[in-house]
Amino acid sequence: MNAIERAIATVAPSWAARRARARLAVAQYDAVKLGHRAGSLRASRGDADASSGARTKLAFFARDMVRNTPFATSAQAVIAGAVTGDGIIPKVLVDKRINDTVAGRIKKRGLMWIERHFDTTAIDRRGQLNLYGLQRLVINTVVDAGECLVRLHRDSLVEGCLPFQVEVLEPDYLDATRWGTTADGSEIRQGVEYDAEGQRVAYWIFPQHPGSDSVMHPASGVSMRVPAAEMLHIYRLDRPGQSRGVSWFAPVMLRLQDLADHEDAQLLRQKIAACFAAFRTGGSGEAKTPDTIMPGAIYDLGDSEQISFAAPPGVEAYDEFTRSVLRSVAAGLGITYEDLTGDMAQVNFSSARMGRLKMDQNVSTWQHLMMIPQMMAPLAGLFMDAWQEVDEERLGLDIWAEIKLDWVPPRRVIVDPAREFDAIITAVQGGLMSRQQAVRSFGVDVERLNEELIEDARFCDANSLILRTDARNGVPGAAPPVLKDKEIKDE
Repeated sequence: MNAIERAIATVAPSWAARRARARLAVAQYDAVKLGHRAGSLRASRGDADASSGARTKLAFFARDMVRNTPFATSAQAVIAGAVTGDGIIPKVLVDKRINDTVAGRIKKRGLMWIERHFDTTAIDRRGQLNLYGLQRLVINTVVDAGECLVRLHRDSLVEGCLPFQVEVLEPDYLDATRWGTTADGSEIRQGVEYDAEGQRVAYWIFPQHPGSDSVMHPASGVSMRVPAAEMLHIYRLDRPGQSRGVSWFAPVMLRLQDLADHEDAQLLRQKIAACFAAFRTGGSGEAKTPDTIMPGAIYDLGDSEQISFAAPPGVEAYDEFTRSVLRSVAAGLGITYEDLTGDMAQVNFSSARMGRLKMDQNVSTWQHLMMIPQMMAPLAGLFMDAWQEVDEERLGLDIWAEIKLDWVPPRRVIVDPAREFDAIITAVQGGLMSRQQAVRSFGVDVERLNEELIEDARFCDANSLILRTDARNGVPGAAPPVLKDKEIKDE
């Protein structure tokens, strides 16, 4: 301690101890030292919501970039394609205690309702997309705006389908200006109403998008209370206590915009560099009509005239700079540089696979920790309630607690099918993974695949087809298909 600190310790020992601990912390961590190197850091004690107060402006900027910046458009498409692909598909599961005959009848009936309701636009309140198109619409919105709202309607505008529909809404519908407390003690923050226990009980929603130019709804500026049971709020939870999402472009937005500005400047430089300009000086001093320089032409100049040529700027290190920025952007978004740009010039199988494995981990996180629990699981519950409502008497079974709807994510991208399939087959043969695990890793429903394999085998046997794709033909000792008498005589 110095003299001042010793004096402080005499009259206020606890204060002196705090000063000593603070000095020790600063001494051990370079990052918290003051100076020009830390000048761009911003320290904040705000919670997740206080630190993201500009989420609306971030969402507006991100949408503008998706509209006008090619790599932002590509990033959104890559993430949406990886997370939802052709769709996170539903699968009916029946408890193994139910006998196979009854379970088969239940699954067949459930598949019929899935194909009738989820696989058609009957699920969409606006009648435009099926369930899998709505999934992609949701993840697109989550990427650019940070969050998405899905309103549940427990009725249907389509006859012959299950009595529920969903409506996908941008977060702009949420009245973020709603703050305060209600008569029953609930608290409203940024348009979300919480009860005394901190549970969400309602959302304050505009009846129309506040940025719409429609005049059909004169009361569009007045938000209405929608119970939380009728709303799904999908967003990536990055910090404890976070109640709303932030655009995924937030950490890379400036880099993307700087890159777009840099590209514009480089294009202008290329235009200037492509110009061939000559300047003639001397002569009579009178303004003359510009001459055209023709290829191979020889011109005579007067004794007092001379020509000088412009030296346009060159374009150097453009590729290196662009790749460096885009690698940073890809890392900030959790995807690979190759997927973002389509540039495969500097990768081989090993590097491409290692990069893809890291991205696959991120994609799996977005699927299983965001999309499935926040959107698909509630829809599964709604589907089961509606199915039981319309089919309880038809099935005549009091086993609804033994039935559930599960979800199978889309297949992952195979970098090198020949190598990866061989590795998976070896793992299955060695007992390191089951065939069902291997099938599910490609986003394929095991039961549907088994049904199709059985159907193919029966067709081949019935029509005396011997195909190389039939695994039985490659198994030693497997019995060949039995030919019918008529077919033998024909031969």
